[in-house]
Amino acid sequence: MSRLTSSYRFRLPLALSLTAIVTAVFMAAALGLQSLHNLREDQGRNALRLAHAMSHLLVGALRQDDVWLAYSLLRGPDGADGTLIWIVADADDRVFASNRPRDFRLGQPLREALPLIAEMPPAADPTGTVIEVREADVRRVLHLPLFSENTGVGNLYALLSDEPFLHRFHEVVLGGVAVTAAVLALLLPVGWLSGRRMVTPLVDLAQCMARVGRVDPRDMECRIRTGDDEIGQLGRCFKGMLGALAEKAQLERRVVQTERLAAVGRVAAGVAHEINNPLGGMVMAIDTYRGGGPLDARNRQLLDLLDRGLRQIQSTVSALLVEARADRRTLTRDDFEDVRTLVEPRVNRRGAPLDWHVTLDAATSLPATPVRQLLLNLVLNALSAAGEGGRAVVHVTASDSGLCMLVENTGTPLPPERLDYLFEPFPSSRGDGEGLGLWVCYQIVSQLHGRIDVEAVGAATRVRVDLPLHPEIER
Repeated sequence: MSRLTSSYRFRLPLALSLTAIVTAVFMAAALGLQSLHNLREDQGRNALRLAHAMSHLLVGALRQDDVWLAYSLLRGPDGADGTLIWIVADADDRVFASNRPRDFRLGQPLREALPLIAEMPPAADPTGTVIEVREADVRRVLHLPLFSENTGVGNLYALLSDEPFLHRFHEVVLGGVAVTAAVLALLLPVGWLSGRRMVTPLVDLAQCMARVGRVDPRDMECRIRTGDDEIGQLGRCFKGMLGALAEKAQLERRVVQTERLAAVGRVAAGVAHEINNPLGGMVMAIDTYRGGGPLDARNRQLLDLLDRGLRQIQSTVSALLVEARADRRTLTRDDFEDVRTLVEPRVNRRGAPLDWHVTLDAATSLPATPVRQLLLNLVLNALSAAGEGGRAVVHVTASDSGLCMLVENTGTPLPPERLDYLFEPFPSSRGDGEGLGLWVCYQIVSQLHGRIDVEAVGAATRVRVDLPLHPEIER
């Protein structure tokens, strides 16, 4: 019950339905009362016409004291059932004749036979009047003065009740109720459906608003109606708010990711510097030991193993020390062609097609070496992710504001949970690399004051890099 009274999903349809019911009831009541009023008016007019028709003969009966003629006239119009009571009184207000002789005796004072006559005002209209009395079964009294040569000789009364047309009134009321019920049977479903249709956008909006704060705005899918009415304007404002929240969440995510990567970078660089010094000393010690004299096969094999291991460590540590230092040579179209030449063996070996599109008409202000390294790492990573059956696409465009590099590959889809950790050192799970390619890319882009974004769309992975044409490279 509380749900019915608290939710507009039910309150508005119920309100419309109740409005239709109340309207139909009032219309039926008004129709019935109007019909009753019309029947009473018709009864009064018909009785008055009949009274005028009998008045001339009743005047003659009064003058000739012919009671039988008057009784015959009064009995005739209403028949034997006597549902309409007619009374003729003489000039002394005594009963002269009636169609109910047992109730109204001849010569009985009219005030005694019918006390309500005493309370009636005198006839103001010689042509007859119908006066409301509402006493017992009598609702109205018709009073027609009888004149002979401008001299009053008596009065004709008719007691009017609702009994003669009650049956017809009941038929009218029942007919009105039937019509009302039929109309309600049509209006109630229409009103209910219309109400639900009107409230549905509000319900959808309320349900979507209830999810704000509990669901990531980027993942929210809401059915919100937009239009020119108030609900549509509210929907547009809410969509704008969702977009702002999604943008805010994306910005916060990027800030957190940037801070985390910066912290990881500082730690990695510090560790690399600390490792490099003793590592160089160890490599130099091995070289010195080799030059000290001839070695047997076992010691030579052991020293070669140590040398290879230490140099592998040195290569990995050096990869963590990425610095985009100022380069005297600026980036040109030939640098991109060099990168394409370098990746051709990998393309041929893996069998993944490479679509290459570079639009660069003149040299840029960007340093050539770090940008070449950046693009090379991205393309090699895309070819590795494409595998057999996939493909890689490279788009490079330049404008007055910056350089845009778009590297996309299809093939093995990228799990969504890996997107936040792609640029950290050693995130690779393929086992065919050191896991530092995207880390190096992120470091180069950061030092060039650019921006790098990764997006996974189905089986495709897209990396977009935007670099300003006048970067302030840290020296």
